[in-house]
Amino acid sequence: MNEFTETQKVKQAWVIVLMVTVTIFSIINYVQMPVSFASVSPLVITFLADLVLIALKLNTKINKHGIYFQLFPIHFKQKVINWNEVSTIEVRKYSPIKEYGGWGFRYGFKNGKAYNISGNMGLQLVLKNGDRILIGTQKPEELETYLKNN
Repeated sequence: MNEFTETQKVKQAWVIVLMVTVTIFSIINYVQMPVSFASVSPLVITFLADLVLIALKLNTKINKHGIYFQLFPIHFKQKVINWNEVSTIEVRKYSPIKEYGGWGFRYGFKNGKAYNISGNMGLQLVLKNGDRILIGTQKPEELETYLKNN
């Protein structure tokens, strides 16, 4: 296996239900109010948030050159971490809420940056400059096997 690749999208039922519920309430609110900035703003914000959630995608690629990841639409270009920048690497279980305050692009004061979509498994990197980065994965066994064999 020459490289590990993974693409994650928002698929959690509770997120989709919440998104649909908020959108329905925004539409009801819009229909019941006279047309004004105050009635249109929540609807526009809701639709923009829906678009971001629908578009949200974490792409990860690991090969002999390094670790590439992109949390779209937060990053428009791939981020690259070369192997010579990495001090330690491990696949680990983590607590998204306790350690980072949730999912998406997050920053934990103790644990550094996290890029995750769902779940509680990730690739923990500690860089030689001391930075800590966690990249979520839904394929922890496959990732672990790739790292051990390459």
